[in-house]
Amino acid sequence: MAKYKLGLLLVLLLAFTACERPAPPATADATGSYNLTLYLQEQKARMQAKKPMVLKSVTTEGQPTETVETDDIDWQDELSVFEQLDLRRPALEEYYLKQEKVLENGDIAVEYKKREDSEPIVHYLFLTLSPDRKLKHLAATLQDKNPLFYSYRRVYLEAEPATGNISSYSIEGVQKLIFNDSLHYAVKANL
Repeated sequence: MAKYKLGLLLVLLLAFTACERPAPPATADATGSYNLTLYLQEQKARMQAKKPMVLKSVTTEGQPTETVETDDIDWQDELSVFEQLDLRRPALEEYYLKQEKVLENGDIAVEYKKREDSEPIVHYLFLTLSPDRKLKHLAATLQDKNPLFYSYRRVYLEAEPATGNISSYSIEGVQKLIFNDSLHYAVKANL
């Protein structure tokens, strides 16, 4: 009787492990995806330590452009919008069509377009990577809306081709609360 119980237990254990969802295999696509989160963490740490001089212009609708040159920037806050653009998470894969191709000059173009039936915040993302997979250019559009709030942003980031370090970025957008007028704004920064 004990043999049968042990055998039954073994069969049940095998059945449960067979029903578990297997870990996704490490594919070339998964390992080849660009890790934007890691890149931004490295850039924030580098700029927090080096404190580069930044020429930053901010324009809001109906106001003159304010330009300031400073090395006193909270990089965690300053680059937070770009953190939303890392689409490598498995939960987001179903929302996007991804295309990757090698350009004539050897650079790699990676394009994410949202599927028509999905409503993620990031609607479009385009990355240009060097042959050794250093970021050269990023362009994206983000849209967030609910009954009380609407926000639309176009963001750009340029990196130095040799090092991959951020050289400039900009954010252009509009936001509107349900009972307020819409506010158009633009932020441009050069390091």
